Amino acid sequence: MAGEGRSDNPVIDTNGELAAQLKAFEKLVEEYDHFLVVAHTTPDGDAVGSTLGLALLLEEQGKEVTVYNRDPIPYNFEFLPGAEKWRQDLEGIEAVDVTVVLDCGTPGRIGEDFPKHGWGEKVAVIDHHETWDKDFADLYVRDATAAATGELLYRLAARYGDISLDVAKNLYCCVMTDTGSFRYSNTSRTAFRIAGELVEIGVEPWEMTSEVYENEPRERLELLCRVLATLSMSSCGRLAFLRVEKKMVEGLDVDEDLTDGFINYARSIQGVEVATQLRERGGGQWRVSFRSRGTVNVAALAEKFGGGGHHNAAGCEIKASPDVIEEKLSQALVDLLDVD
Repeated sequence: MAGEGRSDNPVIDTNGELAAQLKAFEKLVEEYDHFLVVAHTTPDGDAVGSTLGLALLLEEQGKEVTVYNRDPIPYNFEFLPGAEKWRQDLEGIEAVDVTVVLDCGTPGRIGEDFPKHGWGEKVAVIDHHETWDKDFADLYVRDATAAATGELLYRLAARYGDISLDVAKNLYCCVMTDTGSFRYSNTSRTAFRIAGELVEIGVEPWEMTSEVYENEPRERLELLCRVLATLSMSSCGRLAFLRVEKKMVEGLDVDEDLTDGFINYARSIQGVEVATQLRERGGGQWRVSFRSRGTVNVAALAEKFGGGGHHNAAGCEIKASPDVIEEKLSQALVDLLDVD
């Protein structure tokens, strides 16, 4: 029965506000039948895992579910249960009852070209980012201290009782990838405990790690070589920049998602506090990603340029030449770090 869950589960109980939000979402599930589940564009492991995990959970409750994203599912997540449901258009889909937006709290992050008929009678957001639009949805399930959106979905799924293995695999993917395989500063005791619960259900950590991180096409490494050749550093040595241009993929049979994680090479350089990666999207538009160490809040930086994210991982989109963008970002980063 919804709301009860497993009495021996150590991480179902949560703070009163989040518990009330989860209960409100359960009520939404009870009242409506057709759900559209969507996450941010250029989806990462948390976006993919939460999308598929929630879709499967809703179907287990007897609901009709449409899974949509403007962008394709990245190659290294195609093994996840429910991946075949992923679609990049809503042709033939009539009006939905509820649109659930995952892993982002602003409508622009799901794509400015999001089909109008994709908006349901109700809009719900399930997210763990620091930046969000407070007037966007009818219902929010939010906790910025959660390691991943999948952590919030774990709490939701546990309220329905035993979690199926298919749902568990997707939620493990969320927690594993958004904590950088349990290496990043957002890795909490709760994240470890949830991962342990999911392993108890039957998730195989080595299978997940192998599929996500050790199943790379050769073209990805060739592209990585080209991107690393663009590496530049600030004079102070605390800022590093990478650039991914469309011409770099010429001659390579690759998709855009093969660049995921490249920015971490720049952040790993000794002395670097903030790494920035520019990825060309076309029409003069560039996707800008930020990764930081320690106390540097790149979410605040991204917000200045119309984006958002986490304390140590954020992004935005800027339309300008890459040289102009790097100049603007350099100054903003210098101001943020208070360096010369």
